Amino acid sequence: MDQHEIFMEALRHVAQLCAVAAMTAPKSGGQLFSKGAKPFIETVIIEDRETLGRFAEWLRARGTRLKEPIWFRDAETAEKLDLVLFIGLAKWYPPVYDCGACGYATCAEFLRAREHQKPAGIEDWEFPGPICQLRAIDLGIAVGSAAKIASMNNIDARCQTRIASAARHLGIIQADLAVALSMSVSHKNIFFDRKMPEVTFSEQPAEGK
Repeated sequence: MDQHEIFMEALRHVAQLCAVAAMTAPKSGGQLFSKGAKPFIETVIIEDRETLGRFAEWLRARGTRLKEPIWFRDAETAEKLDLVLFIGLAKWYPPVYDCGACGYATCAEFLRAREHQKPAGIEDWEFPGPICQLRAIDLGIAVGSAAKIASMNNIDARCQTRIASAARHLGIIQADLAVALSMSVSHKNIFFDRKMPEVTFSEQPAEGK
């Protein structure tokens, strides 16, 4: 087994442990699981170069359309990754706390309003909203738990949202809201000291997403 394969075997194992940490992280409304509710945390691991290249292509197209160089920076990072773990909210439901953080008095009101508030062009958004505030917190806790495992195992990792939006639009993940835990093993942390690329945009926006 050569050095690269040793690193990839370790990365796969750590990514799986990160996915476990995301699933077992504390969540709002735990009593619902005791009553048979389904898990809403989605975890997907991607390492093949072709799919990572598709992410980079989508990110550059998005950056061209929005005329924002930061998308090109993340595209360059996507091409350098060894592996990425996506953690997201898929088929989620509120914890029925009626906390009001979403702006509605009850979870039922929020869900009814959510179905009627989807504006034209929502499919073009990075992530379709609105999202239950407590579920967004749950996602943050899950991502933090996963990132902790990566750090404990000396894996260079970075939490990213743009590549997660690429995965959602390309149908790699089903989550309404997601974060990518991008991972790499090399002599130099590829996520450190990233520079914004110089990009010249034309006057006409790019077609497509």
